[in-house]
Amino acid sequence: MSNTWEQIQDNVFLFRDSCLVYAVKGPEGTVIVNAGTGLAADHLNEMGSSETTTVLLTHHFRDHTDGAIRLNEAGAKIIGPYWDQEYLIDPEQHFRERQIWNSYDNRWDRFSPIRPIPEIDWLMDYETREIAGLEWEVVPTPGVTNGASSYIVNLDGRRLAFVGEVICGHGKTGRLAPLQYNYNDLTGAVNLWRSSSRLLEAKPDALLPSLGEPMDDPIGAIAAFKENLKLIDKIQGGFSDQLFEPEDDDIEEVLPHLYRSKYGSACTHFILSDSGKVLSLDYGYNSSAYALPGKQHLSNRRPFLHGLKGLKKQFGADRIDTVLVTHFHDDHVNGIPLLQRVFGTEVWASNTFTDILERPERYDRPCLWHEPIPVANHLPIGETFQWENIPITLYPMSGHTRLATLVCFEVDGKRVVHTGDQIFFRTASGMAFAPGAKLFTNHVYKNGLDIGCYAQTLEELRRFKPDWVITGHTMPYETSDEWYEVIEEGAKAFDEVHQSLMSLGDDDVHFGAESQGGKLYPYQAHLPEGGTAQFEGWILNPFPSNQTASAVLVGPEGWESEAIEVELGPREQKDINISITPPAGTKARRQPVGLDLIVGGRPFGQVVEALMTVGCPRF
Repeated sequence: MSNTWEQIQDNVFLFRDSCLVYAVKGPEGTVIVNAGTGLAADHLNEMGSSETTTVLLTHHFRDHTDGAIRLNEAGAKIIGPYWDQEYLIDPEQHFRERQIWNSYDNRWDRFSPIRPIPEIDWLMDYETREIAGLEWEVVPTPGVTNGASSYIVNLDGRRLAFVGEVICGHGKTGRLAPLQYNYNDLTGAVNLWRSSSRLLEAKPDALLPSLGEPMDDPIGAIAAFKENLKLIDKIQGGFSDQLFEPEDDDIEEVLPHLYRSKYGSACTHFILSDSGKVLSLDYGYNSSAYALPGKQHLSNRRPFLHGLKGLKKQFGADRIDTVLVTHFHDDHVNGIPLLQRVFGTEVWASNTFTDILERPERYDRPCLWHEPIPVANHLPIGETFQWENIPITLYPMSGHTRLATLVCFEVDGKRVVHTGDQIFFRTASGMAFAPGAKLFTNHVYKNGLDIGCYAQTLEELRRFKPDWVITGHTMPYETSDEWYEVIEEGAKAFDEVHQSLMSLGDDDVHFGAESQGGKLYPYQAHLPEGGTAQFEGWILNPFPSNQTASAVLVGPEGWESEAIEVELGPREQKDINISITPPAGTKARRQPVGLDLIVGGRPFGQVVEALMTVGCPRF
């Protein structure tokens, strides 16, 4: 192997290291794709002088990325794929969190860098960014890693695709082992099939892999690759059943102005206005775009666009103008930041949970998405507003989560209600609703709920009298008298169970069905330079009489907490502010601090915790 740059076309060079390292000379600098071990840093002058050098990383494997440290020391700016960022910026924390014992998780996330990559920036899915005077397009291509991306650039009349390990030769991939995400599967191979399709949609003229050799016949190379992937069926029966191409028409009609995405993991519905604008009811990740590892991880729910092909094909709509959010759970919202980046989509949501969308780190609730979602329109509960010519009213809907809304609107002469994830049914046929169905109360205590919550939802439904029901996870269906009767039966049962099994009487001492004596905000407190952590929150009086409450924060020895005292009325919930200060020089990751509560002289212990990271760059 010669340690020198090979010119493979005008302004494109190749360096053979632990992976193939490419250099593209643009009018305003040089872009290097992947870093290998960093040997190329000693040979940058061989390509001629360049004002700036930028390194693009396709995925986190350390045979591709560790050399970014040397290149950065040589003056290069480093940019990586957003969904692989944790492995690149803080490997110490990654390896600390990574399960080792009794692990059935075979992802190659342990092949991440040992050393953090310094001063790194991120490229987002579907982004186009000018680098070195050239336009670089990001194509999401998970496969060997959950977060892998490919980059396409137009250069001298050709579209060059730098594809990492998606494909590494005509019909070939570099290694199968990273495709075994779980104990004995090849889930990553399914993702490579779908990633290959996305590459073809980008219409490249050449494929430049990080393993293997460049290819000038993308169509033929990928076609052969996809045929070879089907061979896995011979050793894993049924594998090829997962290899399908999503339909161009990826929406289906509910009503003439109401459509449903076929591929949203949580159901996404679209309302079309007569003016051609599109409102999306929720927008989560695309269930057809990605096969998931068994291990839960943020990148497992990497969002991809869905519904856009069908909207474009049927109505000429090339963007989603507005998203109306039913509730904050990740499978309903994690595609929204993507819409905001790509289309500038405006987000509307009830003012009861806009803060959790905009500042998720403040909360300890299930299914939270980590990306803040700015909300343009904070909607009041119970007031009718208009989107285009569509009247919409939101009502509170505690049960599945206290921070959810019942969405009621009229379209095509029909009254339609979106019940979120609140009202589902058990049916023999698996239908959304059928005769003989039983209500499944999809309640989650940590999301927050109240006794009587399902009865309240039923009351709102009877008031609105919907013709059609759409939900977060079922096919649409029409209402009936039996539908109301089944919901009523389930609502009564919900209250009866809790009142029978818990001491929730008027004279009892209790924290309600949720069993929460308080909350602290933010739940994730990050003090990279140390100092005092300020918390907001609330505490609840469990007594049916006036009481005095006192509280302190409990942390490690030497951490000093403020003490507070609050007067509370019967069952009253009251907001609090409290602080704690770790000693100077403290370094701690996700250190729990508990709120110790005494009410009416009775201790209730540390009723809630928050997590504090002190003196570390990443939470």
